[in-house]
Amino acid sequence: MIAMVRAIPKLRVRAVNPAALNPDGTHVLHWMIAHRRTRHNFALQHALFHAERLQKPLVVLEPLRVGYRWASDRMHRFVLEGMAVNARRFAKAGVTYLPYVEDRPGAGSGLLAALAQDACLVTTDDYPCFFLPRMIASAGRQLPVRLEAVDANGVIPLQATDHAFPTAHSFRRWFQRNAAEQLSPGGRPLVNPLARWTARRPSAALKRTLRELRERWPMAAKLDDEASLDA
Repeated sequence: MIAMVRAIPKLRVRAVNPAALNPDGTHVLHWMIAHRRTRHNFALQHALFHAERLQKPLVVLEPLRVGYRWASDRMHRFVLEGMAVNARRFAKAGVTYLPYVEDRPGAGSGLLAALAQDACLVTTDDYPCFFLPRMIASAGRQLPVRLEAVDANGVIPLQATDHAFPTAHSFRRWFQRNAAEQLSPGGRPLVNPLARWTARRPSAALKRTLRELRERWPMAAKLDDEASLDA
């Protein structure tokens, strides 16, 4: 019996917009913007769960912008090495992976919306820092389908508490009362959700869309993974 990708805790999922899920879409789209990994990743697990439930192929878009504050060669090298690992793992799992690296500020504008046009829904990373909250909110206003942001930031969901703790002691007391639920098997992400994924072939319509998008927004062709380790 094939193991299925299980649902993640509801506390980790946030609806960004009021748009509905489109069951007749050609694919599920995962917009990977913060949790850029294939292991121990609630956001990717949630995308795989939806794709499996809807019996649709999964498309993962991992973009890298160039026009953000503190952008540097060092930062981009770090992300590109991770993209190389992700490309290999997604290819092995039969997931369509789109590593898009901007060659100039704003070059990637419109790519997400184009990929979401025929999607069942879009999932992304719910990250509370930097420019990401504004970017996610903006995308939610523009996308024609449901956008769900998923918290894969740490052991405790961001929504598990309704206030900030003024001291480490007060947080520790709260954690000791609630740790059992968060650390239970259901409260932890799958180590490798791709291992439970059954690949689905893209339809002719999706293949055509991907071909047109790659012509307009060429994906990264060379990813340096000499320094990366992969099992």
